[in-house]
Amino acid sequence: MNQEQKSYISLINHTRKETIRIKKTGWEEINLPGHTHERCQIIYTLSGTLHVQIGATNYFVPEKHIAWIPSYMGHELSSNNRRTSLVIFYLSLDACEDGTPLNEFSIYHADSFIAENLKFIASKGREINREDAPDLYAFALGFFRLLPTICQNMEFLLKTLAIPNDARLHPILAYLQEHLQENPKMPQLAEHFGFSVRNLSRLFNESGIRFSYYVNNLRIMRAIELFADGGKTMQQIAYEVGFSTPNNFNRVFRQITGMSPHNFVKND
Repeated sequence: MNQEQKSYISLINHTRKETIRIKKTGWEEINLPGHTHERCQIIYTLSGTLHVQIGATNYFVPEKHIAWIPSYMGHELSSNNRRTSLVIFYLSLDACEDGTPLNEFSIYHADSFIAENLKFIASKGREINREDAPDLYAFALGFFRLLPTICQNMEFLLKTLAIPNDARLHPILAYLQEHLQENPKMPQLAEHFGFSVRNLSRLFNESGIRFSYYVNNLRIMRAIELFADGGKTMQQIAYEVGFSTPNNFNRVFRQITGMSPHNFVKND
C-alpha cells in the first residue's frame, strides 16, 4: 500500500462520526491491498467492475452495482477492467432494530432510482456534515440505511472464487483464468500440471470446487467485465470466454445470472 492510500485510510478513521465522507475515482486502475477502517464503506461501480477479496473469498461486483462493506471488515480491492470509475461513501451506521443486515457484506443492483440518489448525494462534495447540513445529512443517512431493503441482492455472483487451502491448486486456478478462451478440460489440465485425471479430480473435490461450475463462473464473470469495457459484440465475447457457440453462452449465462446477456446489459 502506498503512502497516499495509507494517508486516506487514516483520514477516514479520524473522520467525525457524524460526517459522511465521499470519494470519487476517475478512470483508473484499481489495486488496493488488504486493509480495514472504522467506517462502513459503500462502493458504487459507476463504470467497470470490481473484485472484493475478504479472507479466502473473492466477490465480484458488476458495473452499476453496489458493494456494502461493513466497518472493521478486512478487504482488498482490484479490477480486471482497463479503467474503472467508483463512487465511495464512508459513514458510521449503528445497528438497526428491525434486523436489517448492516454488518454483512452484500452486493446490490443499483436501478435508476438508486443510481440517481447516489449521484445526488455524491454531488454534494467530499463530505456531508450533520452540523453544517442537517437535512442533507439526515436524508443521506436514511437513504443508506434503507439500501439493504430497497435494493435487489445479487446472490448469483456474490461468492465467485474461493482460495483453496491446498496450495497445489493455486497455479491451476490461475491457469484457468488465463486460458478461458481455450476451453480448458480436466484431462488437459491434469497433463499440463503432471497429475492423473483421477488425482486432479479428487484435489478439486476435496477443496469443495466443482470443476465445470467453477469454469463457467469464471467465463460469465469475465464476460461481464468485457461488457463493461465495451467495443465487442456478444458473439465476440462468447468466443473470447471459451464458448463454442453464442447459444451455449446464452444458456450458461442465464443459468448463472437468471437472465440473458442482453437483459443483463440492459438492466445495468
